[in-house]
Amino acid sequence: MKTQSLIPETKATLRLLRLLFVAVVLYGCANESAPLGGKEDKDAPTLKSVSPPDKAIHFKSTKIQLTFNEFIQSTGFAQTIISPPLDKNPVYRVSRNKLTIQLKGELQPNTTYTINFGDDIKDVNAGNIAPNFTYVFSTGDYIDSQQVSGKVIRAENGESASDVIVSLYSKDSTNGILSSKPIYFAKTNKEGFYQIKNVRADQYNIFALKDQNFNYRFDQPNELIGFTDHLVDLTDSIPQQQNFLISEDSKRKVSLQSVNCLEPGKLIITYSAPFNSLKVDGDLFKNGSIAWNYDTNDTLITWYSAYYEQNAEIFLIANDSIADTATIKLKYLDKDSVAQLSKYSLSITNQGLTKKVDTGIEDKFNIQALYGPIKVNLSRPITEIGKNKSLQILEDSSTLTPSPKWSLDEKTNQSIELNFERKENTTYRLVIPDSMFLDIFELWNKRMEWSFTTNKKDSYGNIALTLTIADTSRNYVVKLLNSNNETIKTIRTSGAKEHKEKLSNIPSGVYRVSVIEDTNNNGRWDTGDFLGRIQPEKVYNFKDSYTLKGGWDLDIELKF
Repeated sequence: MKTQSLIPETKATLRLLRLLFVAVVLYGCANESAPLGGKEDKDAPTLKSVSPPDKAIHFKSTKIQLTFNEFIQSTGFAQTIISPPLDKNPVYRVSRNKLTIQLKGELQPNTTYTINFGDDIKDVNAGNIAPNFTYVFSTGDYIDSQQVSGKVIRAENGESASDVIVSLYSKDSTNGILSSKPIYFAKTNKEGFYQIKNVRADQYNIFALKDQNFNYRFDQPNELIGFTDHLVDLTDSIPQQQNFLISEDSKRKVSLQSVNCLEPGKLIITYSAPFNSLKVDGDLFKNGSIAWNYDTNDTLITWYSAYYEQNAEIFLIANDSIADTATIKLKYLDKDSVAQLSKYSLSITNQGLTKKVDTGIEDKFNIQALYGPIKVNLSRPITEIGKNKSLQILEDSSTLTPSPKWSLDEKTNQSIELNFERKENTTYRLVIPDSMFLDIFELWNKRMEWSFTTNKKDSYGNIALTLTIADTSRNYVVKLLNSNNETIKTIRTSGAKEHKEKLSNIPSGVYRVSVIEDTNNNGRWDTGDFLGRIQPEKVYNFKDSYTLKGGWDLDIELKF
């Protein structure tokens, strides 16, 4: 019997293992990944060395090499801009922690060049960005040293605007930001401050842009824009200051964004910007519909009676000229089930709070204001009110007489407001009798009841507001805002140096005051118009907050 040698097979196995080991090592070296464990990396890459050095003069090189303290990503460098522009785009190559830039084309003599990398310098581990990272060189005897700085603020609320691109265009490029990239730019920090340095002495158009698609152009309807009505003059050796108010543009393009069915019988139609008018048509609405706009005027809610339809084609015309067609898959209900099952009946949708009582059983309760109207929301809009029907309010099982005053919301037809004199800390029950309301589904309501408890008197206080106004030629809208930024009271004033207002029965809480300089006297804040060079209306957001205690009087005095 012959014995087979195992030596060749063993050698082959060892060679295979060695090859696998080398492959694993090479794979680990080739993949630049974050190390496992350890402290979270929050630091952006920093420059260790660069050749030729930053701010070099008499520059003649065709290659620039930057070395960072950690591995960086190969981002494609789409956000990197060289100013002034070169005839040919450079080639960017990343290897571990090194970035090599190969310049193409001829450099102009006696010219300062700035390479602004935008957000393109970021580390491999966590994607931390080196903000406003630049490399500057000159082919002449000196580096251009003009600069402009300032702060960018959101016009609507007065807050600092971070990550906003402030850019310089040539003095002849009045609307350059609509179609081209800037010559120079910088990005604002968390406090809204920016600084553009190493600029050639000249006059420039300057803009501030909250860039949503990172292309340096004002071309998206949701982008915020800031502008001036003059050129920024950088011919003087003194650094210039230029601040901005940014806002959405009032003349931004109106286009259909979406049409969705929220629930059977209810559509939401959204546009990119406010529309002046909107017509909606289609077989879906032939048996009746009710529609209303959001306050922003860019969204329409439409209720329709054909809740049983499964698909629909609707036709829309915005501003009498922008036509669209939308085919929608609808949420629907079975027609026979809706007519027979009580769960589809009209209902009150006010949300109650839940708490555990002494027995351990959860109980729902509603706390409502002691003063002013009480809003009761309904599940669907109302199209008809039954004759000889009236609402009832019960206290301790006794009917209150006379019946409470009430009104149907004229905008939505989907809520009612009750107004009657109430006692503090008292539980009431609203009774809506059977067949009082006919809803959009052509169904009369079943009997509905809703209980609520009023606040105590010591939950309210009074505010005495005194305004001292410097410029009496302007119109102002004054808003009292609560801690949720909701408007509690609105006051309009003009023509007086001092305005006093007594605000009674205000719920206890923390408040602040905001003032709109109402240029067009329409009672609301308006955005700017870029092409018309109309600035957004100015807003004074006073930082001080005021605490109103129940049963107390609070004096607030403001000057602007």
